Amino acid sequence: MTSILIALALLIGSDKPDMPFIDAGACPFECCHYGSWTARQSVPARQTRNQRSPIAFTIVRGEKVTALTGVVVTYKPGVVRMLKPKQLGNVRVPAGAVLYVLHRGGEGTALFWYQGKPYWGELYAETIHKGDENYPWNVESLPVTEWWVKVQTPRGATGWILNPTNFDGMDACS
Repeated sequence: MTSILIALALLIGSDKPDMPFIDAGACPFECCHYGSWTARQSVPARQTRNQRSPIAFTIVRGEKVTALTGVVVTYKPGVVRMLKPKQLGNVRVPAGAVLYVLHRGGEGTALFWYQGKPYWGELYAETIHKGDENYPWNVESLPVTEWWVKVQTPRGATGWILNPTNFDGMDACS
């Protein structure tokens, strides 16, 4: 009996994504844009994508850099439980299904994991909340993520910045 329970637990758990989940090239908000950015305040750029990595250089207020690419690292997925069947992007999800939210994409979209694969869909999973008629799912927890952006200075130096918010040019809609 114990071996059956262990096998069942392994089978059920196989739908959960391995952590950390790396989404290379991700730009995690509506109109997110890599390219020419201008710092609104000083920001440290690290040698690697690690908060303990030495600082490679500091981007000073008013300095232009080129945002080359980004990586969203998910350390813990959020959990969404479906209350009714729903089409989310390219996948039909039945009532009772558990979706693992990897990160947001802006305007209610999120990258989520279901049945061993990532999908994009409109989940509106930016806050923990109970479902309703229009959004028939419970958002039980939010993902734990970091967004790292690789930047290059006009002098050619490269470094990584964590969760950038203080730059003009990163939002193509503004």
